Amino acid sequence: MKRLLAIFFLFTFLSANTAFGELLKLPMLVQHYLEHTNEDKDVTIFKFLVQHYTGGINHDHRENHNHHDQLPFKAIDGHFSSVVFIAASPSIVISHNTLVVTVVKLPAYSQQNYSNTYLNSIWQPPRFS
Repeated sequence: MKRLLAIFFLFTFLSANTAFGELLKLPMLVQHYLEHTNEDKDVTIFKFLVQHYTGGINHDHRENHNHHDQLPFKAIDGHFSSVVFIAASPSIVISHNTLVVTVVKLPAYSQQNYSNTYLNSIWQPPRFS
C-alpha cells in the first residue's frame, strides 16, 4: 500500500511540476495526426510534426480546430519551484590571546677562548655584537 501511495504522489508531482505532464497530452497529438491523415493521405508523421512544431508553415483545417495549443510541448507553463534552506550556523568566537615572547641574546661563542694574537691580524674570529 505504501509503495502504491508513493508511486501515486511521485506521478502527481512529476505531472504537475515538470515537463513530464506534457507527455499526458500525447493522445491529443495522435488524435490530431489522425485528423490530418483523414484530410490528406500524403501527410507523414514527419510532415505533421514540422507543420505543427516549427512555426514556419501555416496550414488550414477544413474545420476551425482550436486545439493546437493543447498539443504536447506547444505551450509549456513556466513553473518554477525552489526550496531554500539556510542552516543556522553556530556562533564562532575568536579569542585574542596575547603571547608574550621575551628575546634573550645568547652569545654564539665565548670571547674568552680567543687569544690576543688574533686581534692584530686581519683574520679575526667572528664577533658577537
